[in-house]
Amino acid sequence: MLIKAAEEERHRGKGKMNMGNHDEMNIQHLLNTTQDNDSKVDVLFLSELGMWPADQGFRVHGCQMIRALCEQGVRVRMASLRATEGAPGWLEQVRVTWPIATDQDEAAFRSGWKGKFGWLREKVASHQAVRMNEFAGAARLVRELKPKVVIALGQHGPLMLKGLEKAYPAVKRIWYAADEPVSFQLSCLRRDHRSVWKSRLRLTVIFALIEGLFARGLDGAIGVSPDDAKRLKWIGGIKRSVTIRNGVDLNTFDVGDHGTLPRSVVFWGRMDFDPNVDAMKWFVNEVWGELKGRAPDATLHIVGKNPTLSIRLLRGKAGVEVLGEVDDIRPYARTASLVILPMRCGAGIKNKLLEGAAMGLPMVVSDQAVRGLEVDADESPYVVARNREAWVEQIWSLWHDPVARMKVSQNARQWVERHHNWKDAAMKLVGFMNGMLEGKDWIEVQNSTPDIQNINNHKPASDQENDGGLRQAA
Repeated sequence: MLIKAAEEERHRGKGKMNMGNHDEMNIQHLLNTTQDNDSKVDVLFLSELGMWPADQGFRVHGCQMIRALCEQGVRVRMASLRATEGAPGWLEQVRVTWPIATDQDEAAFRSGWKGKFGWLREKVASHQAVRMNEFAGAARLVRELKPKVVIALGQHGPLMLKGLEKAYPAVKRIWYAADEPVSFQLSCLRRDHRSVWKSRLRLTVIFALIEGLFARGLDGAIGVSPDDAKRLKWIGGIKRSVTIRNGVDLNTFDVGDHGTLPRSVVFWGRMDFDPNVDAMKWFVNEVWGELKGRAPDATLHIVGKNPTLSIRLLRGKAGVEVLGEVDDIRPYARTASLVILPMRCGAGIKNKLLEGAAMGLPMVVSDQAVRGLEVDADESPYVVARNREAWVEQIWSLWHDPVARMKVSQNARQWVERHHNWKDAAMKLVGFMNGMLEGKDWIEVQNSTPDIQNINNHKPASDQENDGGLRQAA
């Protein structure tokens, strides 16, 4: 039933996830004028894994931040050790090939790993299947491109940045961690079955070693919530951190007709990601049975790539459909009556929540799903359910109250427009970087509008001001 409705939605012209031609042309024009005509580089983004398709968190916030910076005229380059294939034109134009390190570059990179506990750094890297000679290509990129700032993405980002420490001390090094890894693992441990505690603890120790051995001394770190930013600074020993909440593509995830399938709920995400797996297993086993008993025609749709065996087995439950990977989530999301996010573990900001809000979809969420979000007292962009009984009653109530659903939908879109656009995120990042740089090296925003023009005159902030906005309300 959902598949048929989603296909109808797709045929109405809303089924393409690719950037519109107009937006593509605008970005290409900006790139032609600000990237190609000047050999200088402001910011170099580095990633171990390919940056496309944007199907994982580091790719989503990495690609969107690169795009937002380009739109403001910042001179950006991006390189990934593993191939980035099938990327859109604007990303291809800033991409540079990961080079083979020369002996000089490898020696420069190795010097960053040496010193106290150098032997342990090499042991941890070997355990993570990281080859120093491959990562040393980062040193050659910095030598040839001469960026002011290097931003590394992904869990192994600190290993790249540490190798630049001794050879290029003037280059500012920032880890775009988003979620603080140790806290993430400990959060999952609380929900894990006892049989996997040992492997979870091993992962926790590995990430603690990565932060302690490689992240310590970095110039900056980016967390997507105040808690993540604070922990990156404290656990990792990073000089300063900042909270830059994820944005969402407000044009791609626009408001359309929704709720065409009565008494239905939908959840989407990678279904081999531990917090998603835990959320769906708990919801089906603890909540869904009572809802299905009250409404025999109710349907739950789980959409996302790589469903684990435990998720695939949920197909045996009445009214549950596990759809796996789809080309475009939007028609499936819009068809359902409600979006659910019953998260019980994890960290950071949930991109699916921002996507649902941007589409103006009514959402029922857990406390964990919205931790770290900025919501003003007069905003109600979602409905929170704090226990099993609340989940049942909130969903049941919204299914039968179209006025309440519409109010939550409108609030959601207005809230995400105010708090989660990538332009504002890019401006905050520019300010964070300029707080590290000497005045003569400040990164200038060439395509700014009057309300953010003063970013070009940004003065270095105090450590407290750069401490991730920790005083903001969670």
